[in-house]
Amino acid sequence: MTEDTDKVVPLKGRKKTEPTDERTLTRKWGKETMAANYTVIPCALLRGQARLKIGPNELAVLIHLIDHWWQPEAMPWPSKKTLAERLGVSTKTVQRAIVVLEEEGLLLRKERYHKAGGRTSNEYDLSPLVARLKDIAKDMDDASKEAKAVKKAAERPGLKKRSKAAK
Repeated sequence: MTEDTDKVVPLKGRKKTEPTDERTLTRKWGKETMAANYTVIPCALLRGQARLKIGPNELAVLIHLIDHWWQPEAMPWPSKKTLAERLGVSTKTVQRAIVVLEEEGLLLRKERYHKAGGRTSNEYDLSPLVARLKDIAKDMDDASKEAKAVKKAAERPGLKKRSKAAK
């Protein structure tokens, strides 16, 4: 295994699945829950948390920022107060988490201003996170392929020897 795939934590006994449709999600979560809407969180974010070097507060803030990210071309701009209320923490805790996320290169904070000139909530560019998750997702896929190859070799011992003898 490579150094990067060693840092990917696979889930044993789970197969990679195709994206599910709403009916599957409704069966899983219930009609009432799904009627309130949902957010997609990439597995690479959850499984790569340690590799991203973020703690639970930073992960929670990221998840809430993702929940506010409605359109690919428009980055989220919730206020720190809104994030703090949703998380049940202080605005200072949210602020510290955002600083860590910036330091780890996972988001870019852009100041926004009202037309009259006063400050409003920041915009949070998540494209650095997306780029980092692509690398993690690739490593997850590589780790999965390596594990399948090892399993296949263990299931059919001697196959290589028989193949060489037949030639």
